[in-house]
Amino acid sequence: MAQIQLLIADDQVVTRSGLMAMTREAPGLDVAGVAQDAAGVVTAVDREDPDIVLLNLRKLTGDSFRHLVQLIGAHASIIVLCCHDSVVTLQDALRAKVAGFMDLEILQEDFASVITLVSRGCAVYLLPRDRLSDISTEYPTSSTSVAISSLTSRENDVLLLLAAGMTNKQIGSTLHIAENTVKKHVHRAMIKLSASNRVEAALLVSQHSPKR
Repeated sequence: MAQIQLLIADDQVVTRSGLMAMTREAPGLDVAGVAQDAAGVVTAVDREDPDIVLLNLRKLTGDSFRHLVQLIGAHASIIVLCCHDSVVTLQDALRAKVAGFMDLEILQEDFASVITLVSRGCAVYLLPRDRLSDISTEYPTSSTSVAISSLTSRENDVLLLLAAGMTNKQIGSTLHIAENTVKKHVHRAMIKLSASNRVEAALLVSQHSPKR
């Protein structure tokens, strides 16, 4: 199976290096190229023809940001990497119809899963839940609403915490249950939702559950 080719576009050396390391350690992913500014991104996309662009150019805002996203989107799917980016920047990216959002603190196992989902044409949002609720209305999804009524209350809680970026151990500590029990809840929920992995299950619940 061909590897998913990523272009890493980030204006900080440390972040670029970390993303390159994560990509190379993940099965099925490969680094097609790197860029540190808008001009470099456009050139690299044209030269390397990546499948997905991981975009985190903090110096771009407003019209210039949206213009760059539109240029890249004509050739590859885009995931905006978020750390301390402003809400305005996220809204600009949403309006430009990017494929996804990923918090830079995401675990490596989720990193690979999200990349795979985007490569399959899914729209993926993996941000802290409070930030997701603020911007979700900016990006209407065309996918059919997923019925989650079959989930137990505990399964729903586990997936919401997973979507918020918690590890199994952190979820267990928060809900006062064993880590192995957390894994069982996730597994059962995946079956009920016909989700291919735990990230997909968590995203489905996060996007379709009412705000608390």
